Amino acid sequence: MTEAYRANYLPLDKGAIDQSYFMEELIDATAKLEVYKEKIKDSKIDSAWFMPTLQQKEALASSQLEGTQATLDGVLVNQISPNDRDKNLNEVKNYYLATIRGLEILSKEKFSDDFFFNIHNVLMQGNVRKPSCVGEYRTEQNYIGKNDKTHAITFVPPVPEDVPALMNNLIDYMNSTDDTYRPLVRTAIIHAQFETIHPFMDGNGRVGRMLIPMYLFSQNQIELPCFFISEALERDKLQYYILLNNIRIQGDWNEWIKFFLTTVIKQCDKYIQIISEINDLYSKDKEKACNISRSSNMVDVIDALYQYPITTAKQISEVTNIPTTSVNRYLGQLVESKLLFTDTKGRNRTYFYLGLLSIIRA
Repeated sequence: MTEAYRANYLPLDKGAIDQSYFMEELIDATAKLEVYKEKIKDSKIDSAWFMPTLQQKEALASSQLEGTQATLDGVLVNQISPNDRDKNLNEVKNYYLATIRGLEILSKEKFSDDFFFNIHNVLMQGNVRKPSCVGEYRTEQNYIGKNDKTHAITFVPPVPEDVPALMNNLIDYMNSTDDTYRPLVRTAIIHAQFETIHPFMDGNGRVGRMLIPMYLFSQNQIELPCFFISEALERDKLQYYILLNNIRIQGDWNEWIKFFLTTVIKQCDKYIQIISEINDLYSKDKEKACNISRSSNMVDVIDALYQYPITTAKQISEVTNIPTTSVNRYLGQLVESKLLFTDTKGRNRTYFYLGLLSIIRA
């Protein structure tokens, strides 16, 4: 495919999709997503504590799909001591911040050009690999190539002159679609259409994957924009890219949607397990911690560790508003009881909540 692709407008033509082809997966994915939503709602620990950690994990997985070299531990350490010289870590941090920015916008208004410009601006801020234009749709032709030494072109997106109208159409579809598809099917369509338009010079893959939880959130399918599938897509990224291309070359929407729904099922299963394990760990370690100290401050410290499983006394103090001297005492008690582990520094120690890290690293 060497010529620029002429993308169709949404909604899709009747007959483009045969829902019987993926109905079983749709029923299963819808049910699993509901279980996941209830699991978060009924969690023993407030989702505000552990969701940022899962969002950091998603930011890493989505960035790794684009070739970013970073680790989860590196990302979490970067929250303590930001390394603005490391472009890889900055890209992961920006993805996380762009997700937060998107939520702020969607809590007040619908999808719009400004929504996309805002999150792209955040994604490309600071010391990262920047495209020729940031926070605006491209005015040049771009290309998608293989992520190897050849960089062989696999897809040529629509010409830049067509991008504003195509994005206008996509935004209208996201805000007020009148087709009969279920939200999960529409999410698959929206993600594929955005990736086909490729409206920015760079960052399209990451913005497109952010759209998945954000659109589900806007459709009240999840309570927070906290359903992330980049990790599952990373495991099957070759198939992911092939199926997106097959939509463009063969018009094969059915296979893509079936794959997308299967990915949702896999990730729901994983997140349901993670939240169950986090709940079990929280109950067990909270009980141990309260036996060490009866102060309610100790519970606040434990809660904060779920947001910052790699942390310092200063960071915990800032989050909980507990004086640093008291936090040092509580953290020391947790280290003595082997609920926490620390490096060998006499001062400015870094603490590791290995119980939680072993769950979210999996």
